Amino acid sequence: MLRYDKEFDPAAYQDGTARTGRCEGAEGDSGAGYAADDEVYVFDDERVVLAVNVALKTGRPLLLFGPPGSGKSSLAPNVARVLGWNYHAHVVTARTEPEDLLWRFDALKRLNDAQAHMLDDDIGAYYAQGPLWRAFAPENGRRSVVLLDEIDKADPDLPNSLLGPLGSLSFPMPWDDRESVSAAPGQEPFVVITSNDERELPRPFLRRCVVFEFGPPSRSHLLRVAASHLGEDYDEQLTGQVADYILSLRDVVTDPAAGPSTAEFLDALKACHQLGVTPGTEEWDMLRTITLHKRREGLEPLA
Repeated sequence: MLRYDKEFDPAAYQDGTARTGRCEGAEGDSGAGYAADDEVYVFDDERVVLAVNVALKTGRPLLLFGPPGSGKSSLAPNVARVLGWNYHAHVVTARTEPEDLLWRFDALKRLNDAQAHMLDDDIGAYYAQGPLWRAFAPENGRRSVVLLDEIDKADPDLPNSLLGPLGSLSFPMPWDDRESVSAAPGQEPFVVITSNDERELPRPFLRRCVVFEFGPPSRSHLLRVAASHLGEDYDEQLTGQVADYILSLRDVVTDPAAGPSTAEFLDALKACHQLGVTPGTEEWDMLRTITLHKRREGLEPLA
């Protein structure tokens, strides 16, 4: 067991001592809770916990690599849950502009107001705060965890455009560059960035991040995840059979990184449990095709 002074300690949450934060979902939609898929996270890899603590103590973003479904995106909301911090998320796409992570100007609303002779004298009324703005200047005074998901989907210039705001934890006010939005001392956010490695990220950006790479889940991890999700419905024998099948697919699929995710494993397991399906039966052959194969190269389709 690794021994060091932890700011982030999942064991504290498991003991019921974690505080309550506020969740704001993808694109900044606020909500009272977290996504259902994020409600249970098994922190059984000490390297993940260490990476989070290193990023927290150095003030650097935590950049996560790994195959889809390996747990990259669900780490951030669970760190927020353990720490009792606010949570903001933004899913990056090919259309994402650097400014979207800071603010969004509602030109249509301003045009409509102008045509209706109701133009607001305060230009700030037409700017919506992006995830980094909300994290740098939280309304409730509580620190924030920010997830920038799938940054490799964006234009290559976007990561480098974040070097300034993430390095200084500030950026100029969009309508008055004499003022700035800045994180107050002691209010610095924790930024988690994920990549599926579909596009190489700039070297200057990598140098300014703490980098961790997830591997495919182990058998023991799959069993722990299943036990955490299923509770009293956990069936060790059934779970082991489904987990073993998941692991066997890595030797069959053309791209092992594109094998079934942990979420797909849970879907197959829950379906087996609730429908009374046992691996090795005709029903299992059909179920595994529709829950796990999904047209992956190297796996046979449903006959």
